[in-house]
Amino acid sequence: MKTKRWQRRSIRVFGTVFLLLMLLFYASTSTIDTTPYFETSYYQNTIKKMDSSIHNKIEVDGPFLSGFAKTNITPTVVKGVADPKKGEFNTIKMAGFGDGQIAVGVHDSIFAKAVAVEVEGKEIVFVSADMILIPEAVVLEVEENLKDQISRKSLFFGATHTHSSIGNCIPGFVGKSFGGDFQPEVVRWLSDKFTQLIRQALNDKRPAKIASGYKHVPNLVRNRIIGETGRLNDKLNMLSIVQDNGKNAAIAMYAAHATTIATWNDKYSGDYPGYFQRSLERNGVDLALFFAGTVGSHTNKGEGEKFEKAQYVGETLADSAKVLLNQMVYDSTLVMAAATTELEIPKLQAFYVSDRRRFSPFMGSQLLTEMKSIYLQGIKLNDFIWIAMPYELSGEYGIDLKNALELKGYNSALTSFNGQYLGYIVPQKYYYYDTYEARLMGWYGPSMGDYLMELNFKLANALTDSRL
Repeated sequence: MKTKRWQRRSIRVFGTVFLLLMLLFYASTSTIDTTPYFETSYYQNTIKKMDSSIHNKIEVDGPFLSGFAKTNITPTVVKGVADPKKGEFNTIKMAGFGDGQIAVGVHDSIFAKAVAVEVEGKEIVFVSADMILIPEAVVLEVEENLKDQISRKSLFFGATHTHSSIGNCIPGFVGKSFGGDFQPEVVRWLSDKFTQLIRQALNDKRPAKIASGYKHVPNLVRNRIIGETGRLNDKLNMLSIVQDNGKNAAIAMYAAHATTIATWNDKYSGDYPGYFQRSLERNGVDLALFFAGTVGSHTNKGEGEKFEKAQYVGETLADSAKVLLNQMVYDSTLVMAAATTELEIPKLQAFYVSDRRRFSPFMGSQLLTEMKSIYLQGIKLNDFIWIAMPYELSGEYGIDLKNALELKGYNSALTSFNGQYLGYIVPQKYYYYDTYEARLMGWYGPSMGDYLMELNFKLANALTDSRL
């Protein structure tokens, strides 16, 4: 009798535990939302905001001024008492691979760089850094520091996307996983460096001339989701600006992921974009900037191992850039149009549970940091269209917009990491495919890519006064 009672109690206990686990599972996960995005409130609200932004967009033309600036952002690792205001820290994790790698030295220094442009009193500043992304916490402090001088909507941010740079500046569980514990002192130091950089670029403005162009470089990039059969955005896009004193800046955008340097490395490095920029700056370019393009599905390819591969990819890409720069024709007047719109986004559907389920929005929000205003920005500089995005867009998506613009006579670039981060944005056809990009880094459901690409096209239409 005692044995039977024990068995019944055990069954009840196990049944209760099983029921509680099932309830917990269903409470902490949710089915994937497949509602067409154009039927949602976030879409309707974003379109209204975008229409207002387009109506109020900057439109100027005439002679222009441009200013350049550069600052070293390589942290100094010290033992004992550190002074974060001087960039001294006891430990800093390198961001990107999520394996807890702590930087112990410097292979090559990392930098932040800026180019300011002014036409008829309207100013825009382009800012890029040798970092995996530009953290929102840094951008918000920069915005506050410069509120009496320039609007956040006039600042276009980007990053080279090197995975061998500064971590510890993104709050939340995911930020910690990819960049170490959040350290406010790192954010304050970087914010001060970026603030000074932007001011220096604004103070350096002189009369200038501008040119743009592109060159296909297919030998250094590949589609990492689907391989050789996948569509490929292989364009190296460039802007070149020359001040009247002869000083010049070259801005490059390319789609190959900056991961030639992997988890074996424990020293700061700019990866292949660092070699690219240094090569140009040794060969007639005073200031070379690199912006990661549509890296959401594209990686690098090249010869060599470890830093040899980084050097090969960077310097080979620089050789193509030099050819392109030598072909450019400059204009001393600038037709500039610019617009910044605020995005609304769907509820989180982050982190794979099964093909039909992801973590619930509440659970996902506990792992990802809540973002403030999320900006999509676009600018026209003569025949060059540049869209700066707060996510990693797939190169396959980018091809469609770039080809449409080319048919209208425009060169174009789409760059990632503009002050916030919405994860990887890949075509819907890959959403249920077992890939890192979709399962781990696709956070907003299967329609997110089509939603954002409609906005990108709409912004490009407004900048070009056309229908692509």
